[in-house]
Amino acid sequence: MNALIPGSDRTPTISYQDGVFSIVGRSYMENSAEFYAPVKRIIEEHQGPLQVEIGLDFFNTSSSKCIMDLLFMIDKKHLSGNECHIKWSYKTDDEDMRDAAEEFRDLLKYVPVELEEIDD
Repeated sequence: MNALIPGSDRTPTISYQDGVFSIVGRSYMENSAEFYAPVKRIIEEHQGPLQVEIGLDFFNTSSSKCIMDLLFMIDKKHLSGNECHIKWSYKTDDEDMRDAAEEFRDLLKYVPVELEEIDD
């Protein structure tokens, strides 16, 4: 299964292909739960190794909850035997996003999370 949700000024670009899942951009839509529902289905249905790449430069509170739900799902998949890995990239000068990525990482128990600082 491959999927693509094109991004906008308020929504991230979501892609999924060959076990690589990515969320890139900004996430501050009004109904985050509705936006992320198909993403949850993709993660639920995926079998086998999963590489998750996150490159957000902003998200609001409701998006934060949805992203955390996704990460908990991935954490459980990893625990159940599906090899998963999360790579969260943030811009060098974006301390807020670095702090958020560290907080998310610290809440996960099983899946490895790599934080990557990137130049603008």
